[in-house]
Amino acid sequence: MKKTLLIALVFFINSYVFCQENEDNSSKISHFFTQFDVSIPFKGNPNRNETYVNGQENTNKNWFVPDGINAKIGYGIQENRWIGLSLHIGIDWKATEKLVAVPVFANLRLSTSVGNNLRLTSQVGYGKGFAIGRGNLSGAYKKISLGIETEDDLIIFAELSNYDIVVKKFESVSSFSIGIALRTF
Repeated sequence: MKKTLLIALVFFINSYVFCQENEDNSSKISHFFTQFDVSIPFKGNPNRNETYVNGQENTNKNWFVPDGINAKIGYGIQENRWIGLSLHIGIDWKATEKLVAVPVFANLRLSTSVGNNLRLTSQVGYGKGFAIGRGNLSGAYKKISLGIETEDDLIIFAELSNYDIVVKKFESVSSFSIGIALRTF
């Protein structure tokens, strides 16, 4: 928890310094932004090869099935559209593990141009996750994502995330998600 608070403090001090520099030097391009993400975690379909499930014919032969929903919002600063640092909070529901958790994390975004107003965007996040309705159960939260960003600051991404939270038989809770993010300035 102390590390998370220290990261947040350093982030906001740096944000203030960048703002002061921009007021004096208008040629530098720094922008504050808000980012909103929504994603769906997926898991392998355990009944994919089954003919009958619960006495009925199995019609779901998909490789992957949805396993919850995630939503996050963050506030940060970016420099010249290629690097950004932000602080996020969200809520994640993992159906298989019966877990609802709140991640609070710092996020580093790198975005490189690949032409025609498209950018390849990677994000790395680290912070703390808090389980809701499970006492004071908490643990480290980590995420990494890769996506395509459009000229309109819309990002379509794939994400791997992990909570170091012990839930029943699971040592940690990991998921693969596909989602969409929108950044506004």
